[in-house]
Amino acid sequence: MGAVPQNPVDEPAYAEAVICGSKESGIIGCGGDGVGALIPESAFAAIRLAGGWGIPFIKPWEGDFLWQRLESACATGCSIVGMDVDAAGLVTLRLQGRPVSPKAPSELAAIARFVHEHGAKFMIKGVMTAGDAVTAAESSVDAIVVSNHGGRVLDGTPGTAEVLPGIADALEGRLPVLVDGGVRSGTDVLKMLALGARAVLIGRPVSIAAIGGGREGVAAFAAGIKANLTSAMALTGCRDTASVSRDILA
Repeated sequence: MGAVPQNPVDEPAYAEAVICGSKESGIIGCGGDGVGALIPESAFAAIRLAGGWGIPFIKPWEGDFLWQRLESACATGCSIVGMDVDAAGLVTLRLQGRPVSPKAPSELAAIARFVHEHGAKFMIKGVMTAGDAVTAAESSVDAIVVSNHGGRVLDGTPGTAEVLPGIADALEGRLPVLVDGGVRSGTDVLKMLALGARAVLIGRPVSIAAIGGGREGVAAFAAGIKANLTSAMALTGCRDTASVSRDILA
């Protein structure tokens, strides 16, 4: 966010607020990627500062640049490396001179093997069909995030809550399913868990909290989400997240 000139905080401060503020709240922050070094290096530094408590997400770059970024991500000490594979549809990256491309199953398997050899697990974000989810599982991917990239990659893409149940059912527990997309409250988190997600990602509200209040802003936002989720679970008879089922949505 700090890479945008009008933002009031620079990228290193923003990344530190997200990653370290998340750690202090008992949740896991994610770091971004970009054509230049500022965004990823800020994320990597914040994750190192947090003792590896964070998930660096890498774009599906082409060529040697991909492996260089992956190696830098693994060097942060993180336990999970992510890739937003749907960023292959972002033409802006190619226009900036750094092309991205869709990854075939064999390429995903090679990336997963590289990450595993560096002691981390590999997660992909941007899965929207049951078929792609199964392919990910067959390609040694350790987890997926059901995501439509905020609806900014392909016009007409369905919402993540619409496709999540079918994807979760198709995988039959073979790997964890996470989800993002319009989650703004603890009640939204509960709904996504009921639809089959193991965990939920929240983007824009965390960015706003980090820019407006730093680590403390992220912690305050996380506390609100937790309180709302706890209340919603109590009101729907869910003792813990393992007991959440689709029955509460009937």
